[in-house]
Amino acid sequence: MTFSTEQRRQLQNLLQFYETWKELAGSLARLPGGMYWRVIKSKEYLYKYATTAGIKQSTSIGPRTPQTEAIAEEFQRTKGNLQERLEAIEGRIEALAPIIRVLNLPAIDETAGAILRALDLAGYLGTNLLVIGTYAMTAYEMTAETRFAEGFDATEDLDFTIVVDPAHPGDSDFPRRLLLTLKEVDKSFLVSHSSSKTVVNKAGYRVDLLASNELAPALQRALPWKPEALEGQEWLAAGTPVRQVLVDFSGWPVLASAPDPRYFALHKLWLSKHPARIREGKAPKDAAQGRMLLDAIRHSMPHYAIDGEFIRSLPEALRKAGVPGNV
Repeated sequence: MTFSTEQRRQLQNLLQFYETWKELAGSLARLPGGMYWRVIKSKEYLYKYATTAGIKQSTSIGPRTPQTEAIAEEFQRTKGNLQERLEAIEGRIEALAPIIRVLNLPAIDETAGAILRALDLAGYLGTNLLVIGTYAMTAYEMTAETRFAEGFDATEDLDFTIVVDPAHPGDSDFPRRLLLTLKEVDKSFLVSHSSSKTVVNKAGYRVDLLASNELAPALQRALPWKPEALEGQEWLAAGTPVRQVLVDFSGWPVLASAPDPRYFALHKLWLSKHPARIREGKAPKDAAQGRMLLDAIRHSMPHYAIDGEFIRSLPEALRKAGVPGNV
């Protein structure tokens, strides 16, 4: 079902609001958490502090002088202005939310929304991480402005694949920084006892981290969150990723970055023929998602061309999985 004119109009409004919110929230996040004066041996010193994953760290700026007083005053002015503007745009988003909910657009759960907003503010989405799994299908629906993935509702989890520059794959600290970002959303997130690729919060919400066989060796030195190496993840980093504003169930906007839909669809078809997926009973869903997405690309995503040049560029395994016209 193609989106209506009203759905498209309100999505454009939501995108503009989100971009403004992101700019303001990012500017506010880059400021110190606060500043205060501290007396040490009868002398006042200006301190700034920041809080990361619930840990507060303070740093001295210097003794009280006209210069440090000016720094403190400018900080208060800047922070107050940003907070006022942020509250204003959040008010506009809150006012739009009931309208968005009534429009019955494809949506994601609120926990996933909060996580994706935090990761976007941290600069990880699209540059270090891509959303995979069922939520990627939601991003493709929004990109195509067409409902086509009904019946494939997301479960209580969120899946990511790591994508980094192959020339600089050795950032083994990245999973730890990623976990700290998740803890800013919900401090109860911990690495699962049953699988080091998974973190889970007290409500049982899971976040899985995957990587290609090429990237995994360096990343698996990370502690405590270790991505799982899976064959075929490198294909999901190819092409042009989707960057799409979504909505969560509350009507709030959130940005998702997902793999190029052509590679995602063919990867799904490849998975559907993998013996492990067949044994686990997941192959039929993989095949249905792959075919459904290829059909949506042909009809509603002309900017993702499936032509002879694209097909010739594919790895042999993906061509065999089912190139368009043979699926």
